[in-house]
Amino acid sequence: MLNEKLLEVLSHPTDGAISIVTNGDDGPHLVNTWNSYIVVTPEDKLLIPAYGYNKTEKNLSVHNEVTLSIASKEIQGYKAKGTGFILKGTTRFLKSGEDFERMKEKFSWVRAVLEITVSSAKQML
Repeated sequence: MLNEKLLEVLSHPTDGAISIVTNGDDGPHLVNTWNSYIVVTPEDKLLIPAYGYNKTEKNLSVHNEVTLSIASKEIQGYKAKGTGFILKGTTRFLKSGEDFERMKEKFSWVRAVLEITVSSAKQML
């Protein structure tokens, strides 16, 4: 599911902002993170450290689907430098276990880890 170009964007040393959109009773809710914070598991799941994300967690407890916008102006796209992806997936918040502990070692400030199982990844540029 996660192709080479998307992995290149996620691993690029120049940080790019990642937008995470959930849906709640009052409509869409948006939070951000940095590409350098995302860890890709061997199973192609995305692990994102969560310090806040309280409303995100509340929304996902009711409707566990998420949309992400991931982009980098540094990576070659279809026609020019710069590319981006729209990802959709299902989620869960981890508060214990191996993946949580691994992320806690890397990011001491996490209260939870947002795990995303990607169901689609579409390159936009």
